[in-house]
Amino acid sequence: MSTATTPADIAVAVERQPDSRVQLRVEAPASELEAAISAALRRLSGRVRLPGFRPGKAPAAMVERAVGWDAVRQEAVDALLPDLYTRALDQAGVQPVDDPQLDLQPVERGQPFVFTATVTVRPAVDLRDYRGLRVDVPATAVTDEQVDEMIEELRRRNSELRDVERPAQAGDVLRSSLVMRRGEDVLSGDEEQDRDLDIDRERLLPGLADALIGLEAGAQRSFQLTLPEDFSREELRGAVVDVDVSVSAVRERILPPLDDSLAALDEHGSTLEELRAYYRERLEEVSAERDREALEASALEALRDHVAIELPESMIEREIDRQVADLDVRLQSMGMPLDRYLEYTGTTVEKLRGERREGAVQRLRLELALDALAEAEGIEVDETAVVREEQRLAEGRKLTAQQRRRLHQGTHVDLARRGAGERLVEIVRGDG
Repeated sequence: MSTATTPADIAVAVERQPDSRVQLRVEAPASELEAAISAALRRLSGRVRLPGFRPGKAPAAMVERAVGWDAVRQEAVDALLPDLYTRALDQAGVQPVDDPQLDLQPVERGQPFVFTATVTVRPAVDLRDYRGLRVDVPATAVTDEQVDEMIEELRRRNSELRDVERPAQAGDVLRSSLVMRRGEDVLSGDEEQDRDLDIDRERLLPGLADALIGLEAGAQRSFQLTLPEDFSREELRGAVVDVDVSVSAVRERILPPLDDSLAALDEHGSTLEELRAYYRERLEEVSAERDREALEASALEALRDHVAIELPESMIEREIDRQVADLDVRLQSMGMPLDRYLEYTGTTVEKLRGERREGAVQRLRLELALDALAEAEGIEVDETAVVREEQRLAEGRKLTAQQRRRLHQGTHVDLARRGAGERLVEIVRGDG
């Protein structure tokens, strides 16, 4: 246990406990309590109506008699306790990750103001021999088949559509209205509006292209479709939906010839070979970026799994709280309350939280590992970059002073982690 005293005579004793818990015993002199009581009486004076006195003008003794000592004490404690707790954290250098458990000793005039605060703090991170971490460095080559696919996509974008009087085939384009429903809810489409729909198995939902093949102009069809497990809306993954389609025209796609004229059409080179070289270079740029992202992901995963951390349960629960709150916000933006999502997916809040537990643990392990790596490697953050990023994030928003402080702190942490990630990639590549 260690004891320290600030210039304001606040004594703080710090006791480390198991499971990343810390207890602070805070003692403020009686003068601090008296000042808080006086301020409390001034505030209460403005709320109490006493005969013969305007609000705020009654003597303190009369105000106290009118409201009682218990009310005055509670008003003083409510204002003093948060301030002393914050000052104690700063003095002790403690960074809590949850709300404190407070135990307040009896509060009486002329006596020191004493309380204990027990909090969970960030756990220690053992990086171990992180400089020996290595991962496979990807180097993906661009194939001729990929270039061919790019050229075919280019031909498709520059194709013409011609009406045909025959049943639709794969590769055709239907001029049609398509409405997808689940129960009474319309998920997509409009019965009154036609749009072009490519019959392409690679682009459409599984089973949809096959349901459209064979339709002719003027045809209508209703059928059911099972949405895939990677559907964009999480709450609809694996759901069975009703589909109604009405076809007004079947059109055949006429592709431009595969020769030098295609290069002139695309304005990238004058020959087909130059066009292919141009798209090969673009593909190589994309491939290099994906390799970089894959390397970074592998490096982060390796670091996350390498370090030794004892995560406090309260820290995990707070992260799950954050994830569920984020899901709720996303669902609300789509007009779906969380309880309705739970009904659709046949789950419960408890099950939802359980499903997110492992992800919460892995996220916390990685963040703590990166913070420790940034400290170990002496990663410095350019304050100019912090301010620039703050301005970008805050653009168009009105923030309070507290929100701006949080944004500044969060931005600083994010940039430090980004720098640690870049250093980690150098380490796993064996670059030093």
